[in-house]
Amino acid sequence: MRRRRLPFMVLLVIAGVLGAGIAFLVAGPVLAGRTKELLFVIGGGVGLIAVLSSLEVAMIGLVAISYVDGFLKGLVVSTASVFAKDIVLAIGLIRWLWLGLTRQRWEALRLPVILPAFLFIVYCTAQMFNTETASPLVALAGLRSWVVWIPVLIIAYDYMTTRAHIERMLVTIVVLSLGTGIYAIVQYNLGFGHLYALGPGFDFYDRFTWGSGVRAVSTFVNPAALGDAMSLSAIFCIGAVLYMRGKAWLKPLMIGTAAICLVALATSGSRAPLLGLVVGGLGLLLLLRQPRFLFAAAVIGILAVVVLNNYAGGAFEARYNPRMLGYRTVIGRAVVPMVESIKSALGNPLGVGVATGTGVGRGQLVVGRQAMVVKRTAGGMVENEYGRALHELGFPGFVLFLWLLYAAVKMTVSSFMRVRTVESRSLIAACLAVMLSSLARLAVGSAIYLVPGGPMFWLSGAMAVRTAEIELARRQPVPEGVRQPEPVGRRFGIRE
Repeated sequence: MRRRRLPFMVLLVIAGVLGAGIAFLVAGPVLAGRTKELLFVIGGGVGLIAVLSSLEVAMIGLVAISYVDGFLKGLVVSTASVFAKDIVLAIGLIRWLWLGLTRQRWEALRLPVILPAFLFIVYCTAQMFNTETASPLVALAGLRSWVVWIPVLIIAYDYMTTRAHIERMLVTIVVLSLGTGIYAIVQYNLGFGHLYALGPGFDFYDRFTWGSGVRAVSTFVNPAALGDAMSLSAIFCIGAVLYMRGKAWLKPLMIGTAAICLVALATSGSRAPLLGLVVGGLGLLLLLRQPRFLFAAAVIGILAVVVLNNYAGGAFEARYNPRMLGYRTVIGRAVVPMVESIKSALGNPLGVGVATGTGVGRGQLVVGRQAMVVKRTAGGMVENEYGRALHELGFPGFVLFLWLLYAAVKMTVSSFMRVRTVESRSLIAACLAVMLSSLARLAVGSAIYLVPGGPMFWLSGAMAVRTAEIELARRQPVPEGVRQPEPVGRRFGIRE
């Protein structure tokens, strides 16, 4: 007799109640009278138990935290808030390992990107012990900056076994980008005063004041992260319009969200995300070559201009002008760090060790003054990820890094070539456009390290491959008398 499973939402409610109860019993006596910290701990307990119950919750939770990362760090200044994303990802990975061991399913490990990813992780781990490394703790932070989001590809691929899973993730991105985009516009007009009132953790945003105004950060750690999130979210919203089914209002909402994202990008005053948006947007239009997408792009552009003129015109004029986006400025931002990194690699062919070419941000709460030691001994930050690979990892690591990126893009291109329907092609084209945007932005910064850009890069690869596999499985007829296999997700306890 087949055992009946509890509905997925019922399991989540049970997990949430259990997590809240455990967190309250453990932390309540310790944090008595400290309401903000207690609520944070209880929310964390709910989230962690829910993540343990489902890979889908792990991925949606990771994306959600990525969109509010800066707000969490400002609201509760602690190591837990700095590494909240890492904790969710780690528990999701533990869940994935448990399911693999108990059900003997390791589908994601057959992806062509796994071999270069494995070799790259091993090499970066070895670089922690480079003779030039001045601090083991900062070296660990540097290892994290290179490899932390690669597991997103594995977890996302193994849980996205149905179209409903993909649609839910897309709706999550739309809702998060709409909310954070609107708040970015509000924040640009109001400033950071309302955040300072919440606690001293938001004093970090002082550095983003801009004349008599501010560069908006919304709920992210800095304006660049906001710009990255808005540019990538706009691409997803445009490419996923045809893929979504169901509610009639959802597609207009996605078009409106894309327009809001463009305005929010302007309020950040970040130039690299604008470059990424141009590269990704052109890639999307060239891949699809559909008149309806040109029409949608025109509508989004008109909506964005209307909102921009009313609420963020000053930001656009001050940052996106011939002086700030001149040929020499753009080329200089990419070429100068690369030239310096080549000189460094010629002197140190095996690199100078991880965590020597990037900052640690609020991770300095953990590593303390050791970050300054590394900065003095290794030459400071390299604002070009290709150059940073040469500087930190040397020529072997640079080759492995390029191989990893090439394998990820090739996998996505193959998925695009395999599908026939306009719906699948539009979504995979959006995934590929997100990846191309990230590759362009790597020339001027850590595009696949900051959130949500890093997780979204690997999420795009997993989503593209699964979209193609779902369509191909639907096209193949099931022979008469042969029982159709149960969806992988259902065997993992996830119901569509």
